[in-house]
Amino acid sequence: MVKHHTVDIGGLKVGADFPPRVMGVINLSTESFYRDSIVDSNEQLVKAINGMEQDGADIIDVGGASTAPRGVYGTPEVTAEVELERVTSNLEFIIRNTNVPVSIDTVRSEVAEAALDFGVSLVNDVSGLARDKRMAKLVADRGVPIVLMANCGGLCQTLNASFRSVERSINTALSVGIPLERIIIDPGIGFGKPSEVDLEIIRKLGRFCSLGHPVLVGVSRKAFIGDLLNQPDPSMRLTGTIAATSIAVANGADLVRTHDVEEGKIAAEVGKALRGVPAESESRKSGE
Repeated sequence: MVKHHTVDIGGLKVGADFPPRVMGVINLSTESFYRDSIVDSNEQLVKAINGMEQDGADIIDVGGASTAPRGVYGTPEVTAEVELERVTSNLEFIIRNTNVPVSIDTVRSEVAEAALDFGVSLVNDVSGLARDKRMAKLVADRGVPIVLMANCGGLCQTLNASFRSVERSINTALSVGIPLERIIIDPGIGFGKPSEVDLEIIRKLGRFCSLGHPVLVGVSRKAFIGDLLNQPDPSMRLTGTIAATSIAVANGADLVRTHDVEEGKIAAEVGKALRGVPAESESRKSGE
């Protein structure tokens, strides 16, 4: 039987028998594909943070450079200097104004290191440790958990390719001393994949769950929903996002990353009920 690990993110327990958690997104990147998620002032940051906390966010994910695929959205490349400036000029304020753990969404070790110095609790690396060779050692040395996303060095054209990519990233993490109990995996919905592959991954999410690590899924307003429902504008994709989120949680997702926390929380609750997970005590819900 596969042992399912629990990961501690700044006191928040994720995985195993704990309820599915909701990760709210704060984009400091003006090039992000969903314009309504961008915040560029302290006033907007406070409003976004307070709104997410009131809506039930368990963790807030902060990004200083968009990872949306250039081929789909024409996303421009952001230099390390620009990403670092965006993160360092805002992260202290964000952490000071929130009561939930904060993660940093980056593929660059210098950005992750600066964010860890400010007190973030999780590194979310969409390259799966493939982009920056220093990242794995940094995470190991700092003793923080990491999200490893499927990254095939190009497009993951099949579910099998995504799965093998996650396995490689896990092996890389273990080889530098990141323990099993600090690894979360992400099958990488979107990121230029064919829409039918995204749909297959959600249908067969159990294969990724079989690796024993908590599984993060990010379907929020992504292109496969637009393709399926003929909705080219991401602002139109909320209903499809809610449906896909519920199904992903029903199929085993432990953590969902979303631009819409209130709706994501509701969708996760429905998905949990469909999965047949019994109600947890209040202490378990809080991760204590």
